[in-house]
Amino acid sequence: MSGLLQNAAAIAVVPLLTLIAGSGLAQTSPDPLAEPLTREELKPTYFAIVECARRNQEPGCLAARQLADELMDRPFVTAFCKDTAFAVTQQAKTAEMNSFERKDELVRLARDTMDLCKGKEDPRPVYGELDENKTNDNKINVLDLLN
Repeated sequence: MSGLLQNAAAIAVVPLLTLIAGSGLAQTSPDPLAEPLTREELKPTYFAIVECARRNQEPGCLAARQLADELMDRPFVTAFCKDTAFAVTQQAKTAEMNSFERKDELVRLARDTMDLCKGKEDPRPVYGELDENKTNDNKINVLDLLN
């Protein structure tokens, strides 16, 4: 009887171990939408918005709206980025007259997209934090200010 219980326990444990091992493998490939955006990835959106502002033609404005819409679909961009992308989808449309105000607003949105949607850069250490407290430079040392 105990042999049957051991076999039943082994049969119940094998699928559980397979499930645990499979979940570990699924985590090794990161979702590309979860990665922070780089300046290189944002350049097509920037150029499409500027193209819409300058030429006031439907192909450029359509590209700007589509790329901004893709930004809004990304789960890990900031709310500021999504607000800017939404403003692009609303304002990147052809107008009867390409006024200076329209161009200026779209170019401002393009700049905001580059600034607000890119991932944060690696923080740089403050002078004096990692360089064994060098004092022979003319720079202000953070550690000197603390003494």
